[in-house]
Amino acid sequence: IDTTSTGRIKKIKINNKEFTGSYVTSKLSLKSTYFEIIKEGNKIIIKNKGYGHGVGMSQYGAEGMAKEGYKYKDILKHYYTGVEIKKLKK
Repeated sequence: IDTTSTGRIKKIKINNKEFTGSYVTSKLSLKSTYFEIIKEGNKIIIKNKGYGHGVGMSQYGAEGMAKEGYKYKDILKHYYTGVEIKKLKK
């Protein structure tokens, strides 16, 4: 019924009942709300993509950026837009 901007399930209808993606993820022990349900004949196939909740920093994405030479400040600013990184006085 509704997905996030990254394609994760916000709301889904199963047998004319609405559920949140988080509820279905929890009940089916899926790794994330980024899933697809396909009916093929008498079979129901669930394809789960990715890990986690889809909010914040991806550890795999951050690692990939670091391996490409990005500095920690650039990586943080990529995942958390509009932030300012500065040292705090002790």
